[in-house]
Amino acid sequence: MKQLYDVTFTFDPADFPGPVDSVGLRGEFLFYKSGLTGHTDQTGMVDCTEKFPPSQYRDDLDNIGGAYFEPMEPGPDGVYRAHLRLPAGLYPYCFMINPRLTEPATDPRFAWSNLTLPDGTQKGLENLEEAMACGFTGPVNHLICDPKNPPVAPTVTGPQQNSELAVGTPAECPWLPIEDRSQAGTVTYCSYTDIDGAPQSVAVYLPAGYDRAQTYPLVLVSHGGGGNEADWPSQGGIGNIMDNLIAQGRTRPAILVCMNNSVYQWDYAKIARNCEERILPFIQTIFSVSTDVHDRAFCGLSMGSMTTLYMYMHRSHVYDYFGAFSGGLAGGEHFTLEDPHLKDVTLMIGSAEEDIAYNEREIGVPPTIRALTAKGLPFIPYFTTASHNWFCWPQMFAHFAEHVLWVRSRTA
Repeated sequence: MKQLYDVTFTFDPADFPGPVDSVGLRGEFLFYKSGLTGHTDQTGMVDCTEKFPPSQYRDDLDNIGGAYFEPMEPGPDGVYRAHLRLPAGLYPYCFMINPRLTEPATDPRFAWSNLTLPDGTQKGLENLEEAMACGFTGPVNHLICDPKNPPVAPTVTGPQQNSELAVGTPAECPWLPIEDRSQAGTVTYCSYTDIDGAPQSVAVYLPAGYDRAQTYPLVLVSHGGGGNEADWPSQGGIGNIMDNLIAQGRTRPAILVCMNNSVYQWDYAKIARNCEERILPFIQTIFSVSTDVHDRAFCGLSMGSMTTLYMYMHRSHVYDYFGAFSGGLAGGEHFTLEDPHLKDVTLMIGSAEEDIAYNEREIGVPPTIRALTAKGLPFIPYFTTASHNWFCWPQMFAHFAEHVLWVRSRTA
């Protein structure tokens, strides 16, 4: 039986510059009954019909995306509080100031805004379009990160939208911070000049005990649409995953670099040039990374998954390992499987079982898998619980890091 942890959230109105009449906790604290039966492309159909709030948690449930909302109650000291019991995990959350709720949105374009309440019913937001127009910074339904637990936001091109709550131990959830902090690596943010001559930043993970006298393999990691270079370190716990796997001897120590691809409007060719002409030389100058193609990987989620597949199809001479998480590329101007190198590189591709990337469009995962199969190209399918969210992608990266990266060199 999974252990549940008591968590108390607090919000002090003194930390907010405007009037506070009421406060709600908003976060991804929902669960579902998984139907995952195996790691194949035949699993899952985005058909989850019921999501459970924390009060209805059972041991056979898994995390899934969607917004949970709980009204917070002020105490005698004026501080608002909410209490939840949660299993181990890394949970994004924020506070909603002066929430105004109404009937749930029925337009599929706005279903993401619906909130699940403690009793399992759903509500929508009043004046949703007005709230969206001002970025949820108006007098009602105002979203704010936890002032006592601010998110990692080192980039001016797009701060993180949620705080992160770490619950439990890394034995239960490997993207939580390693318990022996002497075995923790570091994540730092470095500025470089990009392909347009503009200043950009990258997040760089260095493993514990990093030694310039050694040479490390390199993994470039992309966020998804609307994200930035802080997404994976903050929301995805990618440094924690590496710390735990390295400490247990389950992957090689490696240097990870997370870049910002949103600034290029997902022009894959431009992203590839920026990585090869600016990021790789910059990293190779400062850090002790291998220049051997066999020690180099590229992976990403959603739009970053499609970018990964572009790299796979067009840059197999630059990277040797590819991880495509929740996004396909089975058609269009960038699609090609003619490069003879493709039979020699390693590709992992998959999604969550309740993932919007599990669809029959050209950008869906199943059509891409079928195209690879028809061409006779090797690939590793991997499907996880959850949906198109940060409960899926850390699972996928953890599998990629342990079971896919550098496997040929480990078994040679």
